[in-house]
Amino acid sequence: MVFDGIETRLDGEAQRRVAAYIADRADEIFEFTCDLIRTPSVNPPGDEVAVSRVIMDRLAALGIDERSIVGKTPERPNVMAHVRGSTGGATLMLSGHIDTKPAGNMDEWRTDPWEPTVIGDQLIGLGSGDMKAAIAAMVYAAGALREVGDFPGTLSLALTADEENGSQFGSKWLAAEGYVDADVCVIGEPAGVHEEWESIHLVSRGAALFKVVVLGTQMHSSISDQLPAVNATLKMAELALKMQRELRDYLTFDEHDYCRFGPTVNVGVMAQAGVTYGVYPGRAEFATDVRTIPGMTEEQVKADVQRFLDDAMAADPDLDATLEWYLMVGATEIDGEDPIVASLAGASERVLGRTPRLDAFPGATDAAYIQVAAGVPCIASFGPGFLPRAHSPNESMHKDGAAQAAMIYALAALDYLTSRADGTR
Repeated sequence: MVFDGIETRLDGEAQRRVAAYIADRADEIFEFTCDLIRTPSVNPPGDEVAVSRVIMDRLAALGIDERSIVGKTPERPNVMAHVRGSTGGATLMLSGHIDTKPAGNMDEWRTDPWEPTVIGDQLIGLGSGDMKAAIAAMVYAAGALREVGDFPGTLSLALTADEENGSQFGSKWLAAEGYVDADVCVIGEPAGVHEEWESIHLVSRGAALFKVVVLGTQMHSSISDQLPAVNATLKMAELALKMQRELRDYLTFDEHDYCRFGPTVNVGVMAQAGVTYGVYPGRAEFATDVRTIPGMTEEQVKADVQRFLDDAMAADPDLDATLEWYLMVGATEIDGEDPIVASLAGASERVLGRTPRLDAFPGATDAAYIQVAAGVPCIASFGPGFLPRAHSPNESMHKDGAAQAAMIYALAALDYLTSRADGTR
């Protein structure tokens, strides 16, 4: 069994009651995860109505009365819930997104993306690790604390829409409207890069997103060898290759202990060029994302990219390139001495038999809005799943991951709220 012997590693009656609650419902948590996978919430185009109803129904079944749906538009709902203890105290928020990326090329899926399937020890399904298992775990962690009842403070859930396409209807809107109110937040993005439950991510790298438009000479292609002309597609290709080789050296940043590889430059995540056959291409564009680290500002990154383009155009008089900035989601970081770090580490040791290391999450998360806009410090990522399998055909995670996460979240929440109330941390 996944939780064999855990009672011997726990201190206190409340911890044992939490552990018993989750252990008794491990199969139920797995099935709830499967129900969430079966409920499409693909973004884009974006519609979380059906999955929000599944979550609301389960919260009701678990006796969590303080629950609500809020959203900028009816078809983009966010689920909020609160479990309040017997006395006042700190508030811990658990947050995860309820949307998924599209399935992509269906020919590459071995199974139906919306029909959860277990092969060996892996649960396969769209959104399994990113992040419907974590959503299921948070719901049951809330159920466990409701069952205990006698604890200080509040456990809140913020289960958000639209994370996979910019968070405009999710955490960004929630933060702007005042719905994000807590002492600390744990986001349940997959914690594993090389293995599951690998790291407690104190840092969420940011993302700078932009396009470069390259102009050339649009004309009849039959005479391109007779008249002076600039092929925008080829100029774009040359510039994209140069950017991949050189842009990182233009970026301004300081070394960071948890971001050992610094910023990451991804050139050509999208590209478009030309009109049709017979037309010499006069316009081409390519998109780039730069994964930023703490300390990098939007103003500076934009200036660094423009400086690269200015130098490239100075070296090639035929190059006409314009920067079209989209947005930058900033990096975030929480203090490693924050009490939630010790609570998560202790709960992980009891559940997993080991303590995950402290590290940076490679991507951006809702911490960009929960921490920066709302001022709530965030664990950027600590949840079940395996990041390299997210956004990929045959997305999968360990079948026990949701139950493990529920146990970790519930024990960590109880420890954090209790230790804050009695002043031990």
